Amino acid sequence: MKKVISLILALAMILSVAAVASAEEKPYAGQTLVVSNFSFNAELLQKNIYDPFMEATGCELIVDTGNNATRVTNITEKPEDYDVVVIGDMFTRQLQAAGVIASVDYSDLSNMDSIYEAARQPLGEGNGPAYTFNRLGIVYDAAYCPIEITSFADLWNPELEGCIAIPDITATSGPMFYYATAAAFGLTAGEDDEAIFAKLAELKPNIVNTYTSANNTITMLNQGEISVAVLLDYSYTTAKNANPDYVWVDPAEGSFAGYNMLSITSTCENVELAKLFVDFYLSYEVQYAEAIDGVDSPVRTDIELTEEQAANFTYGDQINTLIMVDWDVVDANLENWITMWNTTFAVQ
Repeated sequence: MKKVISLILALAMILSVAAVASAEEKPYAGQTLVVSNFSFNAELLQKNIYDPFMEATGCELIVDTGNNATRVTNITEKPEDYDVVVIGDMFTRQLQAAGVIASVDYSDLSNMDSIYEAARQPLGEGNGPAYTFNRLGIVYDAAYCPIEITSFADLWNPELEGCIAIPDITATSGPMFYYATAAAFGLTAGEDDEAIFAKLAELKPNIVNTYTSANNTITMLNQGEISVAVLLDYSYTTAKNANPDYVWVDPAEGSFAGYNMLSITSTCENVELAKLFVDFYLSYEVQYAEAIDGVDSPVRTDIELTEEQAANFTYGDQINTLIMVDWDVVDANLENWITMWNTTFAVQ
């Protein structure tokens, strides 16, 4: 039954409205699925994912958004209010630790074999696939940035005083930047933390903002409040729509990277529909549409993009060069890092 439904979903995206409207192709009519997702690119998510899924299945999607920390708190406190969680790997780990993510058998998903093996269940068997890779880079406005930037170490240049926004340690990309800082100065995260925070303290004169919202950071860049931002690749796609002259840098230290994940809550009462939504997220049609619209890099191995379409996405052969954060190290140290971070950046 599930494979048949998956086939119906794949076909539904290209069938005529009349064909899609038949009752047989809407086996979940009248049912509801509550999804926690990013607010970033909400209109494109509606167009590429939510509307087609509801049209194909007949179900109603209720989408709850907010910043990552708030979403984690809400899901942890009332997991029964949610069915599917779409969030970054760092926050998926936190939800796992809180016991609100179900261990689910994803072997019957029709699209699992079509995605990179590294994306299938990167946080352990039963804990859901990744639907996109993302890597950390530097974005700068060449018209206002006083230097050419090629590495994370360049951020410490005194000429960048009052120019930079970096991710907060609690943000999705926070641990990636922490690892990048360590790499820039030959240090090891989890072992040389005092030295790493000493380097971050040296960076303070250059920092205008430590952000938890990429949206706000892009606004600051567009308004000239900053000229340099440490961002994930998908955020750059949005930024360059406002100013195509923004420069993206893959830093010399390497591409520190992570995933955005699809998970089902432990209290979900309609696991079949939830799995169907996860499978739909991984379908060719959705992955291609999200890539073409500049929302997310695809994890499907059969998506072919032009050089222009793939620009600054984590895509193709680049997947093999990614430096993944060691989440065991992050889990063991994050509480201490947050305390040290707050002490370091208490006064901006």
